[in-house]
Amino acid sequence: MSGARPAQPPASPAPGPPAMPPSARVSVVLLAVLAALLLTSALLTWGGRTGVVEQYLRSRPDATRADADRLVLLNVVQGLVFGVLAALSAWSLARRRAWGRWAGVATCAVLGLLTVWLSVGVGGIAVTSLLLVVLCVGAVSSLLAGATASWTRSRG
Repeated sequence: MSGARPAQPPASPAPGPPAMPPSARVSVVLLAVLAALLLTSALLTWGGRTGVVEQYLRSRPDATRADADRLVLLNVVQGLVFGVLAALSAWSLARRRAWGRWAGVATCAVLGLLTVWLSVGVGGIAVTSLLLVVLCVGAVSSLLAGATASWTRSRG
């Protein structure tokens, strides 16, 4: 006898939380990209607001400086609000919070509809607006996917 012990079967890994499904991962990434784009745009617009106002006044000679200033301020506030909401939604969804999923749906749905509505109002859609709409549609569809819903509901 060699005194060797018989081989023991490997212990099964401890059951942990289920892995993040691809639809939830896509949602988190799209929300984070939206947040980064919106916050960067707001920051750049605020930093170059004088140039933006001047360009607006050149393109619309009948507009006043107060109108241009108000438009720039509205654009910056919109970017900040939706950017922070998208970042907060991405962060909370990554932590399996169901409210983060619904906050992301609401944020992207409102942002997407607002972008389309404003684009129709001016008579055309800019490339950046089209990008926002596509990202919003992708995020909403991923957030509403069954796998994302069940993953946030199964939080332990």
